[in-house]
Amino acid sequence: MEQDEVTINNSSLMGTILADIHKTDFRQLELDSSQATNSKKIDWMFYLNKGRNENSEWIKILDANMDKLYEWSMKAKNSFSMLASNNVISHRDLEPKNVMWRQDIPIIIDWESAGYINPMHDLVETAVYWSVDSSGSINEEKFLAFIAGYKKRVGSLTANWEVVLDIGFAGKLDWLEYSLKRSLWIECTDIEEQLLGTSQVIRTLEALKQYENMISDIKNWLNT
Repeated sequence: MEQDEVTINNSSLMGTILADIHKTDFRQLELDSSQATNSKKIDWMFYLNKGRNENSEWIKILDANMDKLYEWSMKAKNSFSMLASNNVISHRDLEPKNVMWRQDIPIIIDWESAGYINPMHDLVETAVYWSVDSSGSINEEKFLAFIAGYKKRVGSLTANWEVVLDIGFAGKLDWLEYSLKRSLWIECTDIEEQLLGTSQVIRTLEALKQYENMISDIKNWLNT
């Protein structure tokens, strides 16, 4: 499903399904939970300097956001530390593109990212997936429908939403670093992959700024 095709009912149902995933007892799998607490430090200046040496097309936008990148990275790191003690196993990439629909019944695919995650982090991040359009604008009604669907299974929610929202920078920052590595031929095997990495650097920086701009609204919705 494409983001622009998501309905309010889709969002509500997926909120309920996410709650069911979170409530599933996976203890018998005896998985390593250490992956959930890792938060690495990224040297953004290294990539900027290397980009300058190679005259990469994203130099100006990366340089303009350098202070923000370190600010977002610190917020993500601090929030990881604060939320690390409470984790569940989840899909961790439950975007509309990873759900197929057959007669209004969702079929979840692409579980390769499944693992440990803080449940409130997963809730908010997934609710955003199901409430933004292709331009990155968020729809309040769809977002709250997702949250309401989740609450049908778990009841009321209690969380430090500012901390939960800060951790939302983490995945985007990791994707930005990976894209930089592809663009700079650090982790890249062909020109097509290199060009994709370059385009993703620019898109991900825009996505980070969009996310920062929507945090205030999301926090207000969650606290209402």
